[in-house]
Order: sequence, then C-alpha cells, then structure tokens
Amino acid sequence: MRPWRNWIWLLLPALAACGRDRHIGKGHEFLELGDLERAVQQFSQAINAAPRDARAHHGLALAYCRSDSAGPALRQYRILCKLSPDLADDRFLRQKTAGYLGLEPYPSSRLTSARGNDAFPAISADGAMIAFSSKRDGNTEIYLMEADGGGQRRLTDNRGVDYAPSFSPDGRTLAFVSDRDGNDEIYLLDLGTSAQRRLTHHPGEDGLPAFSPDGGRVLFISDREDKYRIYSADVLGAGSGRERGLHRVFDDDLNKIHFSVRRDRLLVQEERENQVALFTAPAEGGPKQALACPPFRAGLPTVLSPDGEHLLFTSSREGNDELYLLRVRDGASVRLTASPSQEFGFGFSPDGKQLLFDSNRGGDRDIYLMHLDRLMTREEILAAIERE
Repeated sequence: MRPWRNWIWLLLPALAACGRDRHIGKGHEFLELGDLERAVQQFSQAINAAPRDARAHHGLALAYCRSDSAGPALRQYRILCKLSPDLADDRFLRQKTAGYLGLEPYPSSRLTSARGNDAFPAISADGAMIAFSSKRDGNTEIYLMEADGGGQRRLTDNRGVDYAPSFSPDGRTLAFVSDRDGNDEIYLLDLGTSAQRRLTHHPGEDGLPAFSPDGGRVLFISDREDKYRIYSADVLGAGSGRERGLHRVFDDDLNKIHFSVRRDRLLVQEERENQVALFTAPAEGGPKQALACPPFRAGLPTVLSPDGEHLLFTSSREGNDELYLLRVRDGASVRLTASPSQEFGFGFSPDGKQLLFDSNRGGDRDIYLMHLDRLMTREEILAAIERE
C-alpha cells in the first residue's frame, strides 16, 4: 500500500467529525433563524454520521420542540437522557416535554379555598403580600393575604363591586375598581389607615388601575372618549372630588384593551382592525416597540416577566384556557398548565420565581402560586416517558 493511502485512512475520522460538526453548527444557525425544517435536516444528517453524538440529538430535540412535534421530541429526549444527562437537563426541553406528556412542568400551591370566586390577584413589589377580590362574604370585595396564603382579611365593605386591586411601588396603597357610586371608578385604599379615596370622576367606565413606577400617578383604562384608551391621573388628586393631572398616555385613536406596568415600561394590548397587537412603550407614553405574539385571549392580561425576557399569556389553542410562557427573543412558547379548567395569569413575583394565577380547577375560582424555580427534573420526565 502506498504511504499516502495510510494518511487518507487516518484522515477519514477527522473529516467525518468535521462534517458532523458542520451539520450541527448549521442546525443551530437555522434554529436561530426559525427555519425549523432545515434545522431538523441538519441535525438528522449529523446523527446519521455519528448516531451517538449527544450534541446532535440535543439539537434535534430542540428543533422538534420548537416546531411542537411532540412524538419525535419525546423520542429524541429519551435518547438524549441516556447519552448525556447534562444536555438533557436543558430547561426548555424539560418544559416542553413535560407539556407533551400532559403534565405541568412546575408545581403550584393553592392559596385560597373559600367559596365565592377569588380572582384578580396582585402581588406587592416586595413579594410579601397578595391582594385579590372575593365574593366569599356575599359581595365582591377586596381582600389581602400573605404570599403563602396566610392571614387573609377583608379590606373593603360596601354594597358595590370592588375588584382589580393593584399595589403602589412602596406597598402602602392599593388602587382598585369600584361601582359603589353608580359606575366603575378608580379608588385608592391606604393599607395603614384603611382610608379610601375616590380618584376618578366620570360617567364612563374606568378600570385596570396600575401605579406609575414612582407611585405618583395611577394609569387606567377608560372608555370616556368612546374607545378604550390609557389615561393617567395624579395620586394627590384622590379624595378632592375632581381629577388632577389627567391626560391620555397615547394620542392615537386605537382601542387599548389591556396593559401592565413593568418597571418604567408599559406592555399594551392594542386592537387594530379586529386583531390584537402587543407593544412596549415608556410608562408615561412615547415611542412604541412592537412585539411578535401568538394568538391569545384578547380580553385577558398579557404580562411581561420582571427581566423582560418572557411574556405570560392565556390561550385556548388546545381546547380551554391555559397559561403559556413565550420567550421574547425567538417566540418559543411553553405550556404551563394542563387541566380541564380555566386558568388566567396575573403576574410574577418581583424576583420572577413565582407566577400568580387564578383557576377554577378546584371547583370555585381560587388563587394559585406557581413555583418557577422548581422545574420537573430530568429523572421525573424520563420516568413519565417510560410509563407512556
């Protein structure tokens, strides 16, 4: 045999490895571009060249999860668990595969159990307290409890309907909606003194109050100009009998059907030609930045996570209202709840480790806290796959 042929035989494994690595690299490029079909092709070619390459199986599992190909994704994840437990610990893979198995990837704690539909939960800026509305005593009123569900107490007591509480940044005041004076208006409640003051005064319907980041203003939605728009009013005007510093946050004439405040930014659901669009903007108005979003329930909250990297939304895409978490940078989403009941999400704890929602999974509507720092383990998911 000629000497140069010996070199060829020595080079063949290296050449094969280069080809495999090239396919894996291209697969990840296509994943970033959202071209999932070509990503699957590249990772599959890498596996054909090296069937036990864990990186290729990891990439293929990601591509199948991104395209919601449940069966192939579960098969790849099972293989990956055996080849590389470390790669199988991928957070996104565990979230998605748990959902494909009909499981909730994170555990939840039930915080309320009284009869009377507990709803509209809001968590304080320090994460210590939760306010909510409840009809447990015969009329819809505002209640307060500790973040673990303890110390539940009633804050309002009148014949009107009080709901949709929101904490001030310092946690000392609640803004809420009440129709005690004939129509929906915004009120403020001092948690130290229990004193209540009316903030808005208009025959239109005012709702969904939220404090500005500095606590000096309350933003709310109102139909006082025929369409729902976001307005802002000075807190110091509460109790004066008139609205102080009132102005529209945005000058356009489009319906603003929901919004939430996250630090100094607004996340707004806007209605455009019978479609819902999402955008972010400064809390006091300004340039808008559009966000890509999947189909979701338009009348329900869409909430930005504290780090701004995820959107919490409600969708009935699989038959009933469930909670989903969408990764803003690439649009990848994971299903968080899996029950025949309705779940509506209302926000995150300040550190992003808990998610606040209400659900009728226990019969009446109650408040739940989902623990986003306790994702199902690889071993738990693999055991569930083996039981299928």
